[in-house]
Amino acid sequence: MGTYYRVQLYSSESKEKLKADIDKFLRLFNQVFSTYIEDSEVSKINKHKFDQIKISDSMKKLIELSQNISRKSYGYYDPTVAPLVNLWGFGPHKVKSAPEKRVIEQAIKKVGFNKLEVKDDRLYYLKGMELDFSAIAKGYGVDELVKFLEYQGYANLLVEIGGELRARGHKADQTTWKVGIEGPNESLGASIIKVVPLKNKSMATSGSYRNYLKYGDKVFSHTIDPHTGMPVEHKTISVSVVHDYCADADAWATALMSMGAEKGLDIADKNGLAVFFQVKEGDKIVYKASSYFDKYLKTSQ
Repeated sequence: MGTYYRVQLYSSESKEKLKADIDKFLRLFNQVFSTYIEDSEVSKINKHKFDQIKISDSMKKLIELSQNISRKSYGYYDPTVAPLVNLWGFGPHKVKSAPEKRVIEQAIKKVGFNKLEVKDDRLYYLKGMELDFSAIAKGYGVDELVKFLEYQGYANLLVEIGGELRARGHKADQTTWKVGIEGPNESLGASIIKVVPLKNKSMATSGSYRNYLKYGDKVFSHTIDPHTGMPVEHKTISVSVVHDYCADADAWATALMSMGAEKGLDIADKNGLAVFFQVKEGDKIVYKASSYFDKYLKTSQ
């Protein structure tokens, strides 16, 4: 996935043996969803020259979950946005300049989750469409790894992949797992601005202040608006979502980052989502939370 993972749990088993088991599990997971692996299942779908292909149960499950969140977010989360992500240089291959408007308009014709359909074990889609699950796969990987470890008998653990986390049970001293939400400081580095207890919950964050590209004198966010094909230009710089499942939190964080805090707060409340926004207003960072986020903090202390 191009990032790190971290697992905290309590066990008498050898750490080396457990790490080897986790590495093997994640290699199998990546073989399905990683666009960085040329013969992964998602890479084969993207290279397929026809309009249908047989897919695995894991791929089917994630596509159906993605379609559900895409509908609820009015298309602001959309894994078919891969052609646009690649155009702007945020995919596996880098580019030297921002794409021209006509090139963006051509690419956007192949974007839209409503152009996909899953029937039984087959995926039907427009030829030339590409899938990129980078905005949900880390969260889904966390969920699947938690499930794998629970099957091994571990009840108290904290799993993180590239900043997306899920907690189960409690720490050794019986206290709740706590995780921090980062905010940018003066040099765009990290500083903890909110501590969130995770009682059998997940949290994912999408932000623009770390992952960006500069073409000429202009800086572009890595978050692409699927409706326009352009990197977002609003003042929201970070969104954190607390949810039962990390995959949902991951995808919703991207969707809400794409739409921005003004529209995002309304969508979050309509969908019962616990969401924390960081918004740049002038020289200050303003924090805005959904009513469900405030409610969650009060009940989880």
